[in-house]
Amino acid sequence: MKFQELLDQCSLKAAGKEIGLDVRVVEGQLVCTPFDPDDPRYSVDFIFPSTKMVEACRADDFDFFQPFINAGKLTIEQMHHAAQRYHLGKTKSGSPMFWMIDDMLDPLDARIMQSESSDTWVSQLLKKREPLIRYWQVHHCLFGLHLLNSDFCDKSISNTNLTNSTNNPSIKSRTNDLSDSCDSCSGENISAESMSSVVVKTNSLDSCDSCSGNKPISIVESESSAVILSELFPESLWMAYVSTTHLSYDLFVPLQGRNVTIYPRTDPYLSNYLFFDDFIASVLKGLDIHISVSSILEDYATDEQKSRCIDLVDFLLEEQ
Repeated sequence: MKFQELLDQCSLKAAGKEIGLDVRVVEGQLVCTPFDPDDPRYSVDFIFPSTKMVEACRADDFDFFQPFINAGKLTIEQMHHAAQRYHLGKTKSGSPMFWMIDDMLDPLDARIMQSESSDTWVSQLLKKREPLIRYWQVHHCLFGLHLLNSDFCDKSISNTNLTNSTNNPSIKSRTNDLSDSCDSCSGENISAESMSSVVVKTNSLDSCDSCSGNKPISIVESESSAVILSELFPESLWMAYVSTTHLSYDLFVPLQGRNVTIYPRTDPYLSNYLFFDDFIASVLKGLDIHISVSSILEDYATDEQKSRCIDLVDFLLEEQ
């Protein structure tokens, strides 16, 4: 099979494996090296999860959008656009699936939200079902990392135009169900003005996303929050870290040279904010990243909101 035919069926990393090459991005450069036949990582002839698995469970209608749609802050078309852009999926029972796709467009894993307090991972379900891969070492990335690949984003819907007219608060700155067996590319962070009156102009998605290499990166905890915020504030690339237990230095390596802002969930004791304040110090030691932690919620959330540990999306929805 020709290499181009492989690319039509799978990611670049998977296609490289088929012809004996380990394809990686190192400090922004594409690096291809021959596989070491003795490396146990390459002793199996399959890759999980796969692009076909992602496509098999695609969906574009999600309950977590409804509060913003009902409030007139987002449209159904924007929900469909965001779902397509982030390759969201659903299980047969209707649980959202948030795929982690890296900057090589390789799907690594997916989190399945069975309820607000219960979730599972595709990798966990696959290991239970397939004994041969129980020793598979799962690697995660930031949710939304695939958006760094500007050639990939929104090409299939490049002629779509969406309009969102909302009034947001003035604030400081910014598959398959296995369980069931731009209008700104300046590189600056979200401004106080854009937060105080969010009126997203009618944009060509192609022209906006084609300059994603210049966009600042904004990171929140929840995948659903990142998806919603990507439509409210398209001047940034929105990603999610999912859980502080998943945070590591390696997650930020692909963001070298970028302008990054983290928006942590608030809490009564300032613990999340202080955690990230310490965490970014370790990231800055080894990576060329301009990274900061936003104090929006600490400055403007009420004591009652902090007691509920709300995130940025909760705050924007509650503040009329």
